[in-house]
Amino acid sequence: MKFGIFEIPYSLDYETGEVSLAHIIENGLQTTRWGDEFGFDIAFFAEHFTIGREPSPSPDLMAAVAASQTKRIRVGAAGHLLPYHHPTELAHRLLFLDHMTGGRYTAGFAPGAFPTDAQLFDTQGKNWAMFNEALEIILKIWKEQGPWRHEGAFWTADMPAWTDVWQGPHLTSIQKPHPPVMLAGSAPRSATLEVAGRNGFIPLSNGVADHVLKQHWEVYAEAAEGAGLTPSRADWVVIRNIMVADTDEAAMDLVVNGEMGRIWREHTIKVFRSLNLLGNLLPGVDPDDVNVEKLADQLWLVGSPETVAQKIEAFYEETGGFGTIAGATYDYGERSEEYRRSFELIGTEVMPRVAHLTGGAAVAV
Repeated sequence: MKFGIFEIPYSLDYETGEVSLAHIIENGLQTTRWGDEFGFDIAFFAEHFTIGREPSPSPDLMAAVAASQTKRIRVGAAGHLLPYHHPTELAHRLLFLDHMTGGRYTAGFAPGAFPTDAQLFDTQGKNWAMFNEALEIILKIWKEQGPWRHEGAFWTADMPAWTDVWQGPHLTSIQKPHPPVMLAGSAPRSATLEVAGRNGFIPLSNGVADHVLKQHWEVYAEAAEGAGLTPSRADWVVIRNIMVADTDEAAMDLVVNGEMGRIWREHTIKVFRSLNLLGNLLPGVDPDDVNVEKLADQLWLVGSPETVAQKIEAFYEETGGFGTIAGATYDYGERSEEYRRSFELIGTEVMPRVAHLTGGAAVAV
């Protein structure tokens, strides 16, 4: 079993001007340093452009700085929103980032979900088509030498042949054949997870309930097998909130009366309710009755090291197994020492208890 952290980053206080963007950036780097110190395997950074509660327009910059401040943890994006980048430029920047991180970079890609981001870039409802074309160009740049030319609906890329005069094109990756690619899914029959399966990419499931995760694996596995590939649950990354303290009571207090609970009460539950998606979190619970306490008790991994290890084992068995579990991070401010302690307890006490859960093979990330 591997562990990761997902840096959204959430911040209601940045939205209201109570903390600076520099503070948000440092919090993301700090949690990554804790992850590196306590044996976590990967830190993912999100990308959004217009969301004040989730200010994170540059996961590549965060990954580069985080790698320079850590020794072993992998860094990645979850993910670069392909419709909002020229794929030729992004492909080369990520090859460069692979070198900057010493081969510790995982490239997450996504089509983009927020309507205001799409409005900013004026994608006119074509995000999915742009995602597919951009992904095709990036992989072609990573895999094929020139000369070749791509003329698509949205972009043209004209790769020159290598020349003695310019000694290029020259960029290749440290990781072969290219940096690992990861695609995230949330919907039960996620189209991005189907693309991931068809191409042998790493599947990442957002923090949904077990019954949705089972559908995620079905979609991914069916697509992989249809493409002649053998899917491995050890490659599967699942996101689920996790908080550990010395006692169950202390962990629950840190959630309910801390930043995780605040974010969910004031923001995330409302978003899920507006989209009629609360059934993807707590099936069988009346949407009007969904609250932080129920989520912490019935969905999230909250408690003492022994309790959380037991919850992870039950979670693993219910879903059929996975290779990596990643928890979203929060800004705990004055309670940051208690929050740091959660990372420490996960690394020193939870990880050894669940080390026998391997997903079945070596984990790609």
